[in-house]
Amino acid sequence: MTRDDETARAPRADTGREWELFVREEAADSLRHVGSVNAPTAAAAREHAESLFGWTAEAMWLCPADEVRRTGGRTLGGDGDEESVEDRGDAAETEVSG
Repeated sequence: MTRDDETARAPRADTGREWELFVREEAADSLRHVGSVNAPTAAAAREHAESLFGWTAEAMWLCPADEVRRTGGRTLGGDGDEESVEDRGDAAETEVSG
């Protein structure tokens, strides 16, 4: 294993809050979840996200990971049964336009 592989597989530093990142590559596209970044503030998360995805995105949305709620759809267990999940409120969102 190379040093780069070790770095890529290493756990992230606990430097703040985890932010989920959604990207729209073109104006007509739907938002698509592309990953997450770890940052102490929304501004720092935006800076990190822009360095990773800003050059391809028409728009980016950052949501604190602990505020994202699943409200329905199929279970994640893979058995295909429908599962109702209680709505726990709106997610706090910060839009990042490129």
